[in-house]
Amino acid sequence: MLRPYDRVLKGFRGDVMKGEPLCRYTSYRIGGPADLYLVPVDEEDLKGLLRRASEAGVRTFILGNGSKLLVHDEGVRGVVVDVRKVSDRIVVEDDEISVGAGTELDLLAAWTVEEGLEGFAELSGIPGTVGGAIAMNAGAFGRTISELLTEVRALTPDGREVVLSKDGVGFGYRKGLEGFVVLSAKFRPERRARELLWERRREVLKLRSEKQPLEHPSAGSVFKRPSGDYAGRLIEEAGCKGMRVGDAMVSPKHANFVVNLGGARASDVRALICEVRRRVEEKFGVDLELEVRLWGFRG
Repeated sequence: MLRPYDRVLKGFRGDVMKGEPLCRYTSYRIGGPADLYLVPVDEEDLKGLLRRASEAGVRTFILGNGSKLLVHDEGVRGVVVDVRKVSDRIVVEDDEISVGAGTELDLLAAWTVEEGLEGFAELSGIPGTVGGAIAMNAGAFGRTISELLTEVRALTPDGREVVLSKDGVGFGYRKGLEGFVVLSAKFRPERRARELLWERRREVLKLRSEKQPLEHPSAGSVFKRPSGDYAGRLIEEAGCKGMRVGDAMVSPKHANFVVNLGGARASDVRALICEVRRRVEEKFGVDLELEVRLWGFRG
């Protein structure tokens, strides 16, 4: 009888890496090794991989750009699946565009601006993929990825393909398509003058540069926005700006960013996040909810 990981790899056509450090694939530049790091070559390769992993009882972790992710220093036990190569095309279909899940969100923003298509300029500079953005309903500057979306094509955890309408997903604030692996999505944008869209894109990128600590590795906003307030304001008022644990620091530039000054460990970042939450709850009675995903941690 084949061992679980051998069953997963049977028939797999993509790249296989054993004990691959995940710090190479996260925006935090933090994270220990994965038992297996797999890069499927196409959708059929991914479907088969998920099916075999489900049958073998092997846990899978789906990775895009790793931009909203903190991985434990000891890594994860299971299979990390890098889906960026599976589908990264943008195809025009009448009044809609079909976008592969592996497409860089900023690339989509730039492409739509150049094509004179409105609705994505505000998402400029977000470092994730379209699939990751749909999974969490990413947004910025009054826009979310779901606003112009019409349908999503995705896989269930065991590799079955489904097509879901926007209403069928049930998008909300930082609530997207959870529990599925996005393959592609269709959007129906409106046309607008390119010059206006380029002006908006430049404005958004300028604001990001001015207000966010882009000079250090981070995972973007650590906490979701609490009802009627801003996490950054609460963190700053709780006296947490500039607070450090090891090389993890609450950014003096934007209090809802925890940055890696160069040698931070996942344990440093996690400890700092916990202390920030404790201080905010103690001062304001608000329990901040994480926007960053955690892999390999207990509790």
